[in-house]
Amino acid sequence: MEDKNMAKPGRKTAVSTMDSKIEKQQEALERAKMKYEEEKAKLAELLKMRNELRKDELMEAVIKSDHSYEEIMSFIKGDS
Repeated sequence: MEDKNMAKPGRKTAVSTMDSKIEKQQEALERAKMKYEEEKAKLAELLKMRNELRKDELMEAVIKSDHSYEEIMSFIKGDS
């Protein structure tokens, strides 16, 4: 009579192959996470730089304007 608890031939190889595939996929996922974080940091830096440029541009426009600071702020806020 055959022992039901005995693994089928090749079963151990299939499990170890699957374990290897899982490990490789986990490594790929970790690399993707690292790449994502790098790209996210680059985007944050670019957004920060753009905001600084916009602030400078806005301030320059305010300084060169014939309107008072109060008039400009009122316009921006939409006050009538």
